[in-house]
Amino acid sequence: MLPALLLGYLAFDKLVLTPDGSTELSWTAPTEDENSNPLDDLAGYNVHCWSGASQYTNTIHVEDPATTRYVIDGLAPGTYLCAVAAIDVDGRESALSNMVAKTVP
Repeated sequence: MLPALLLGYLAFDKLVLTPDGSTELSWTAPTEDENSNPLDDLAGYNVHCWSGASQYTNTIHVEDPATTRYVIDGLAPGTYLCAVAAIDVDGRESALSNMVAKTVP
């Protein structure tokens, strides 16, 4: 069994809102597993965004582990929370990163 993914370095760096309701998310990729071993089984990320009382409304799967940026277009007015999780080659998802919040006017 592979060790769980370490999220110490998986944290949102920024969330930028543009006037058209698009949001750019970026994060720093993890480099080690929970045992401080080099992370060699990172397969991608799930970006979870939701509004309301902790109810997921959208999960975006990012398949390229080298990708650390994603743009969400056309958000309706409201407040959104987003967090990212790492995915290993077996499809296991790590715990969520820190959450970021933005309000689309």
